Amino acid sequence: MSNKKMAIFLMSILPSFKFIFGSKYKTILIKESFKEGINTSQLFKVTNQVVKTTPYYSTPQSHNINSLSEFESLIKPFDKEILQNKFNKLISKAFSKTSYDSMTTGGTSGAPTRFFVPKNRFRKEFAFYHKIWSTLGYNEHIRGVIRNEKLSENEIYKVNPITKEIIFDGFRNHETYYHKIYLILQKFNIKFLQGYPSSISNFLIYVNEKNLDTSFFKGVFLSSEIFLDHQRSLLIETMKLPVISVYGHSEKLIMAVDFKGNNEYQVIENYGYLELVDDNDNVIKEEGVLGEIVGSTFDNYGMPLLRFKTGDYSSYLKYSESEPRILNGIQGRWQEMKIYNKDGSFVTPTALNLHDELNRYINGLQYVQNEKGKLEVHIIPNDLFNEKIESTFFKHYQDRMATNSVIEIHKVKRLQKRKNGKFILLESKL
Repeated sequence: MSNKKMAIFLMSILPSFKFIFGSKYKTILIKESFKEGINTSQLFKVTNQVVKTTPYYSTPQSHNINSLSEFESLIKPFDKEILQNKFNKLISKAFSKTSYDSMTTGGTSGAPTRFFVPKNRFRKEFAFYHKIWSTLGYNEHIRGVIRNEKLSENEIYKVNPITKEIIFDGFRNHETYYHKIYLILQKFNIKFLQGYPSSISNFLIYVNEKNLDTSFFKGVFLSSEIFLDHQRSLLIETMKLPVISVYGHSEKLIMAVDFKGNNEYQVIENYGYLELVDDNDNVIKEEGVLGEIVGSTFDNYGMPLLRFKTGDYSSYLKYSESEPRILNGIQGRWQEMKIYNKDGSFVTPTALNLHDELNRYINGLQYVQNEKGKLEVHIIPNDLFNEKIESTFFKHYQDRMATNSVIEIHKVKRLQKRKNGKFILLESKL
């Protein structure tokens, strides 16, 4: 039996996720109903602990907060620039290096942002995602995954038996490979697809054009990018596929879910505390008013981010403190941008995200594209950067673009800004 066949066999005999991921996973899976309003008790619990343990939030007050108005008055919204500049002050006395993972994300500023998250965070993540997916009938099924994995050319897929995933290459955007994906999905009767909206849509464009059978697909799970209108039209209107789109972000503070693929995102109130604020950081509670999405952790006591500005925007379709709030779509600053291969296919900045070990070598990053199939990567190197690291950067991007793409690494002292002084991650003339 081949290694892949053995892994797929293991998926069928491994114990339930409830056993693998433990009691926290099981509790969330059983108790979460998606019907609760704002979880003020958890918010106040975290905040009252944080102001005592974390220098950035320290306050002379002697009493505990017990209202949203007190919370809003005490804690002021802050962005990634503050996170970078006040990094050490945002680390709590409760922090233990052995219990936390160091993470980085590129974001809209172009500079890598570092933060810590609990090592056991995956239990909560899996629990919420599995509960969300269960609304389409998911029950520990094997999933076909098309995200940001890069496989060797002789590999069609790889298998993760623990998470029950058959994982495909998210960067081979051609019909020959798409047909191989389809045959594997069909062979193993894979009912649920998971991935970036752009990756899943590119694959399903092929499936639709070839008029292939999709009757065995029971659901599509999207995340990490904005679910765009033309993608929604294909998956839901044309192909009649049930779709769930999840909004989250690297810092893992908040979550909102489009359960029906209709661009209405229900805030998951027990995951974290979500707010909308205007340009002056005033809280928005009115329906139909656009504001920046702000998030507060419910469970990261080591590096607690409270009222952290995500750089994404939305408005309320429904606002209530006693019932789940509904967002009218998500507007991202850069998640919907496209970097084109020569043949017109594209990847997004999300798909090109650097690994954490690469982010540590640079102080800034920007993409410049003036013609299809050619990408300039502008980086501000730090003292750790060298020729070997530059080659690693080049390979990272070459692997994620089409094989005939031209990649140029430009070492710069500063990143380009628009005439209005604003930075944008991708400067494109296309």
